[in-house]
Amino acid sequence: MSTEMLKKIADKLSEKMAEHIVIYKIKDVSSIADYLIICTGNSDTHIKSLADYSDEICKELGLVKINSEGYGVSKWVCLDFGTIMIHIMGKNEREYYKLESIWGSCDKIEFE
Repeated sequence: MSTEMLKKIADKLSEKMAEHIVIYKIKDVSSIADYLIICTGNSDTHIKSLADYSDEICKELGLVKINSEGYGVSKWVCLDFGTIMIHIMGKNEREYYKLESIWGSCDKIEFE
C-alpha cells in the first residue's frame, strides 16, 4: 500500500466534506490492518454517503472490501479493505470512543 493511495482516499473524502481526517500507520503495532483512516461525518446520511464514496474510491484503486459494519444503521461505519480500515464516525461517537487515544502514538501520515 503506497502512501499516495492513502492520501488519494483522504483527499477524496475531504472533497465530500468529511471532517477531521487522520491516517495512522498501525502495521507495526496491530495485525488488523496496516493503515487506519478515521474521519467524521455530519449526519447519518452524510456518514452513509461517505461510506459509499469510500467504497467507490477503494474499488477504483483495486482494493477489495472484506467486510463492513454499521452501514445504514449506525453513526459509526467501519470498512475493512484488508490493509486499510476506514472508520467514518458521527461527531459524538468520535468524541466518545476516542480512537485517536488508541492509535495516536502510531505514525501519522500527513496528506493535505
